[in-house]
This record gives sequence, C-alpha cells and structure tokens, in this order.
Amino acid sequence: MRLFHTLVYKRINCDMPAHQNVYVWNDSATFLSCPKNIRDYKTIMSELNALKPLVDDICPCYAICIKGQIIPEPACGYGTETNGQPRFVFIKASSYAFANCFEVEKELCKKRGLKTDWYVDSRIARKISSFPKGKRYYVNMLPSGRKRFIHVHRGLLW
Repeated sequence: MRLFHTLVYKRINCDMPAHQNVYVWNDSATFLSCPKNIRDYKTIMSELNALKPLVDDICPCYAICIKGQIIPEPACGYGTETNGQPRFVFIKASSYAFANCFEVEKELCKKRGLKTDWYVDSRIARKISSFPKGKRYYVNMLPSGRKRFIHVHRGLLW
C-alpha cells in the first residue's frame, strides 16, 4: 500500500494538473476533477489512463469513473496538529457519486461477474468523441434510482 500511496502522491503533484484533489485510503483512491469545458473530459480521463498501468504494476486494479457534483467547502477554519497535518479534511467529492461507485461494483462486478479494467459513466464517455466503443450495461444510480449506462473496457482506453 505504501508504494501505491507514494505513486499517487507523486502523480497528483507532478503529472495530473486536471485533477484538483485525490483522497487515498488503504488500497483505494478517489480522484476529483472539475471539467470546465468538454475538452477537459478527455484530458482528465487521459491522466487516469496513464496512471492505471503504473498502479497495475503494484497490484492489478480496476477504475470506476462516475460524474457527480462537487460539494463546496464549508466556511470554517482548518486547525493543524503539531506535525502540520490538518485535523479537519473536507471531502469535496459527492457522496452520491462515491456511493454509485459501489452500486457499479455491486451490479457489474459481483452480480454479473464482469471483471474488467474500466467502468465509465455514460455522462463521461459521451463527452469524449474518441472514447472506445464497447459494451455497456445499465446500473441503477443514486439518488433517483434511474438507470444509467456504464461503459466497460479492458486495457488502456487509448
């Protein structure tokens, strides 16, 4: 896990300018980005596409990419401990987007037994004209329970 954490730390600080934050715990990471225009979607996904094989070298993994909303930070102070680490960390990622990652995993990985590298929300894939064509499956998404396509892909996206 330490190799994974070090890799993600280096990449987010040096090679992933389209991503604003990354939240890392154990063997998982949530990357947060704020696309300002349609071209940003390809840039964001390209950064993840470049990172994934490096993570796979440490331990094979899969990526679930969900479009959600960014939660604005509360207007409060951030105290620090003596070691300089913040004691209060506000996670800007949408809890619904985060929960939908688990919905995708539950429906496609566990229930259907699909084992692949990428599970990408149609709300991301349709913004990228060069997104690889492939299979897609419906997943009921929170909070509405409406079905949304999730594109599945094996290997690098590009």
